[in-house]
Amino acid sequence: MRTISNRLDLLLVEVLRACLFLLVAAVTYVPTFAADRWEHIREFVVDAAAAVAAATTHDADRLVVIAAPYGDWVVNVNGYPATTKVVFHPVMVRRYITRDDVAWTAATRRTYRSLLMRMSEVLVGDVPLQFAPTAPQSTAAPYTDLDLHLLESWARGQSTAARRRSAGTVLALCAGAGLKANELLQVRRSDITVDDAGVLVNVTPTPRQVPVLARFEGLLLDSVTDVEPDQWVFGSAKRVKHGISTLTTFLYDTDRGNEPDPVSTRMRNTWLITHLIARTDMRALMTAAGVTKFEHLDQLVAHVPALDADTFRRQLRAEVVR
Repeated sequence: MRTISNRLDLLLVEVLRACLFLLVAAVTYVPTFAADRWEHIREFVVDAAAAVAAATTHDADRLVVIAAPYGDWVVNVNGYPATTKVVFHPVMVRRYITRDDVAWTAATRRTYRSLLMRMSEVLVGDVPLQFAPTAPQSTAAPYTDLDLHLLESWARGQSTAARRRSAGTVLALCAGAGLKANELLQVRRSDITVDDAGVLVNVTPTPRQVPVLARFEGLLLDSVTDVEPDQWVFGSAKRVKHGISTLTTFLYDTDRGNEPDPVSTRMRNTWLITHLIARTDMRALMTAAGVTKFEHLDQLVAHVPALDADTFRRQLRAEVVR
């Protein structure tokens, strides 16, 4: 009887401990993304954090802080189901950690990877997986020509003028000029100029000027027609927040149809691959993209059609151009 009593006492302690973790995490965490999105995943995230905290030395509150935006990205942004084996699968963790639409430091990426992988180990189990260095990856496949037509319809078909302006500038600047999300959020109307050679965008914080693809010039100019020179082209004219969540929240809340998900990283990849297919001078492309080296170039080149044998030989045999 004493043994049974001890086991019941231990079980009660574990239950109380889990409940305490659940209560603390649920009360103290304040989401950095939309409240309705947090409500959608709150129970799932808090339960996961409580389970991991009970099995490890990690603090539940800290786990929720890391797991909540991660769960939001997996479930609300990318549309995956809120199931443990999907959300905390190590492949999903790797995709999240290697995103290139966020301005995380290498140290931040390592911290997120460590904690999320620990959660994965507890909740999913040991799944062999190799991690590359924590530099951002460009893995999103490009949009097809049809996808881009559908996305232009999505941008022009928003229910309000403000939404049409923001959606149009996102598509035109990310798919038409290769801007990253943080760069898009810093563009003012005065940064967009027009001359006989086309439309040019002045980009910060990496100072450069990028010509907009001809295909997207009309959409961009239509979108910013009524914007004052000193106003942001995306979001409210008085916007003070420039975090990536400002863009992801907008994209999540837009009026949607059957078009593919509008994702800024995928738009940028589409722009890069468009230029690779067009054989744009590599130095010019790197300057326009704001990079000094192309990491994971092999993943981008994989989407560039291979040359036929005759063209391959002609190009590789060409004399040096002076």
